[in-house]
This record gives sequence, structure tokens and C-alpha cells, in this order.
Amino acid sequence: MPLVEEQIDIKMKPETLFSIISDFEKYPEFMADVKKVTILEKGDEWSTSEWINEVVGRTIRWVEKDFVKPAENRIDYEQIEGDLKVLKGFWQLEPNGASTKVTFNMEFEFGIPMLAPLLHPLLTKVLRDNVKQMLADLKKKAEE
Repeated sequence: MPLVEEQIDIKMKPETLFSIISDFEKYPEFMADVKKVTILEKGDEWSTSEWINEVVGRTIRWVEKDFVKPAENRIDYEQIEGDLKVLKGFWQLEPNGASTKVTFNMEFEFGIPMLAPLLHPLLTKVLRDNVKQMLADLKKKAEE
């Protein structure tokens, strides 16, 4: 299964940054590729959210279950329905001097086995570029 993992340092305390990262519905306000996030259900340390993103001019939609772990500065997510066969990963925040190291991890499966050798490398590059842009948008929002 293809994996995309990117990291960035952001000049903000992990706890403060975690409150921005865990507020999914605000992502469209500062992340260019995130068009809409709707919280469908919410518990103490979990939520179910519907996402609409644009990737290379194409709209991708999914619903994910998010496990929010503020004590660990971590969010795990997994698609429960949507356009990809598998979409799962995590956000992890770690203190790094005066900054926070943010790791975003995403595993995915396109779902068409015969086309996987052709599509996965292309989709990996596209999603990596998308993740880098999301992290750059997050850094700009946090440090402004």
C-alpha cells in the first residue's frame, strides 16, 4: 500500500498547534485544496467527518473516523467510506526546541488492482504534493 509521509517545523507550542490541527472544519479557511469539512458525529476523543478536497482539479470525497488524542498530540484517521479503497494515517506533533515538528502520514489504496502499478506512483506524487501544500498552509496560518 503506498505511503506518503511529510514533516514540517512550525514555530508554535505543540498544544497550541494541536488545537488548530484538530479543528477540521476550519481547514477550508486556510488550506487551498480542502474545500469543505463537515463534522457528522463527535465524542470525547473521536469524531466522524466528511471531507471534500480538490486534487489536480478533481474532487475527492470521503468520510473518516478521527481519533483525537490531545495527551499524545496525535490524531489517527481512517476512511470509512469514500472515493479510495483505503485512506488512513495520522498527525503527530512533537516538541522540537522552540518549534513543533509536525508529521503527517497517509496510506492509501486506489482500489483497482490491475491499474495499481500505473496509478499508485502517479497518485503518490500528486498526494505528496497535496500534503506538502497542506503543511505549508498550516505553517502560514500558525505563524502569522
